Amino acid sequence: MNAPHSEQRRIWVGADRDTYAAANNLNIHHHGERFGPAGQVSITPRQLAYPVRGRQRIIESLLAAPYGTVHVVCGTGGSGKTTVALAVATEARSRGTEVWQLSAVDATTFEAHLRALAVRLGVGLERLRLAWSGSAGDAPDLVWEALERRTQPWLLVIDNADDLGLLAGAGGHVEDGSGWIRRPAASGRLLITSRNQNPEAWGVWVRLHPLDVLSCRAATDMLLDRAPKAGAEAQAAALAGRLGHLPLLLHQAGLYLSRVDRNPPWPGMPRCPRTFGEFRITFGAHLNQLLDSATGQPSHLPRQRATATWEVTLDLLARQQLGHARPVLRLLAHFGDAPIPYTEVLPCTALHTSRLFRFEPGADLQQAINALAEYALVTPQTADSHAHDPVGYTVTLHPLLAEITRQLDEVRQHRSDYLALVARGLHEGAARHDPRNPADWPFWHLATAHVHRLLEQMADEAGGGDSGPDLETVTVAALACSEYTRDAGRYGLGRDTVDRVTTVCASLRSDSRTALKLRFERARLTDLAGDIVAAESEYRALLDSQRQVLHDADPDTLWTQHALAHVLGRRGDLDGAEAEYRAVLAGRTRILGTDHIDTLWARHNLAWIAGQRCDLTAAEAEYRAVLKDRLRTLGADHPHTLYTRHAVAWVLQRRGDLAAAEAEFRAVLEDRSRTLGPDHPHTLQTRRARARVLHRRGDLATAEAEYRAVLDGQSRLFGPDHPHTRCTSQALGELLSRTESTPPIGPGGVDLSSWGLSEGGS
Repeated sequence: MNAPHSEQRRIWVGADRDTYAAANNLNIHHHGERFGPAGQVSITPRQLAYPVRGRQRIIESLLAAPYGTVHVVCGTGGSGKTTVALAVATEARSRGTEVWQLSAVDATTFEAHLRALAVRLGVGLERLRLAWSGSAGDAPDLVWEALERRTQPWLLVIDNADDLGLLAGAGGHVEDGSGWIRRPAASGRLLITSRNQNPEAWGVWVRLHPLDVLSCRAATDMLLDRAPKAGAEAQAAALAGRLGHLPLLLHQAGLYLSRVDRNPPWPGMPRCPRTFGEFRITFGAHLNQLLDSATGQPSHLPRQRATATWEVTLDLLARQQLGHARPVLRLLAHFGDAPIPYTEVLPCTALHTSRLFRFEPGADLQQAINALAEYALVTPQTADSHAHDPVGYTVTLHPLLAEITRQLDEVRQHRSDYLALVARGLHEGAARHDPRNPADWPFWHLATAHVHRLLEQMADEAGGGDSGPDLETVTVAALACSEYTRDAGRYGLGRDTVDRVTTVCASLRSDSRTALKLRFERARLTDLAGDIVAAESEYRALLDSQRQVLHDADPDTLWTQHALAHVLGRRGDLDGAEAEYRAVLAGRTRILGTDHIDTLWARHNLAWIAGQRCDLTAAEAEYRAVLKDRLRTLGADHPHTLYTRHAVAWVLQRRGDLAAAEAEFRAVLEDRSRTLGPDHPHTLQTRRARARVLHRRGDLATAEAEYRAVLDGQSRLFGPDHPHTRCTSQALGELLSRTESTPPIGPGGVDLSSWGLSEGGS
């Protein structure tokens, strides 16, 4: 039963009347004044208004827990912890268990509830007064002695115990088991709800039960329970997904829709959404307004903001000298939905000088991350115990929590500051990782998702009059991600990245080095798409611009010249291609050195020119020399090393040594599958080359199976009309017709367009 209004005390009747009167009387004598609202307490669990959805397993587990145990239902704000506790309490009472529910939402309320519990347990008022403030001073011992004298089964529920300092007792810690949280006697159980899910803070004798979001089915049922007239089940499921399956937000949205139907539309006022579908469509533009709308809240209760549930935790952390956790969370909310490798992308120096952060002495970012994780505002992932790669240590935010955080008014006011920090962090992280090295690809996979989110937000903020992130910084990070996508064989993602950054950073100076690099990436994507005529035109125009702005021997100019040579070779101009490659080799040797990764590419491609001229002896000798240098400088598993091994196998095939060629292709295929993955373009390239050799050796069944597998992979990767896909389809057709195909014109039995899959990538 709820506590009475202050003017109704004389007529209040019910099970808690004596408890309330005794606790209130104690307060009069002790403090000389009546209890405020916190003193009007009831420790009888309230009834649930709606069925509990999606939590039956944990409820049954808690009901079956043995006596003498302590359990904590933990999770982020709004995950349904109190609902689970009330369901357990209700069922336990129906089974004859004595149940009390205390609130630890703040110190005043918790103290009032503890006193009420002591009175209910039969503690006399004088003893109670001494235990709390007199000479005895042993309130926790007093209450627990009274609990342990109970012979009837009992369950004590402590709700909203987020501040563990309230539970610990004077000068102690919860894990000590000497404060308000102790292991019950044989007849009792203790059930706590808390946002804090740090097992070290609770102690090894406390069992934690973390709550995740609801399943789609349970979330849909929650909406239908509260707003059965708001639409069909499919619409409810779509809205539940948009709300991230978070119980509090589902509850708030359902109540909104159930109550708005009773209110007529006011003239001149925007029409309120009245169905699941309308709410979902409106939600994106008016997220906070809908969740915090008074329409969705009962008029007889205090106004509550659904979007403030996480701010309550941040307030608690601020009281614990962790005020910097709030801006850290808000900064993390501006990254993408992918895991955030925070040690790599949070710009520590910039954070300590930013106006958004006020670091207390001794405060650090890891401390803030740990605190946010303890209260389930972020979910940490830890690297393998044997790994030391910092990219393995990430945090994620629930997408809706991040979206709500970004929409807070005080966050929107500083949007440009947050985006500038994200851009700087991604730029600094990119500088520490090589987009051409597969060992660094886990970082680039995540960084690309975060760059995309940054570009989306910059596009949304365009025209706002604020400077925002430095365009050069953003473009450099985005181009590094594009370079990764090219070498990793994710061409569609690379084109998306380049398209986004081209639009957002269109105001870059056209003659800046960064703008010229962006033009190169666009030309490279045209090349990879198989349009060599357009690619040659773009390369030549860019080369003219670079020679005017930079110089002939600049590394960026040499890369464009290298790419132009590649196009010339593909269209059969071997003399032109060789001349360009030799110029590139001379320039790179002079400014980069003989062992540089880019210098070795030029040597590799000159060996290819020799092979195209049918000088197989010279081609093989140079390939093997490049292979030796790549093994020494890059290692056996580097993609460039594997590319040269593939080329050596191609020479063996062209010389007619099919057994040796098939064995080497098979070995390269195994290594490429392991390091790059089975669907990488280079892996498919080697698989097709091996199929070609198998075909020529007469193993038609195995060759056909390989061709079909390659065709399937290329169709998914490039599309059915791409030159690579058409080449494989043609080879399969020749095999099926049992006719010998023309000798291959490119390394690995592929047309020259496939040679460009990584020739220019570095």
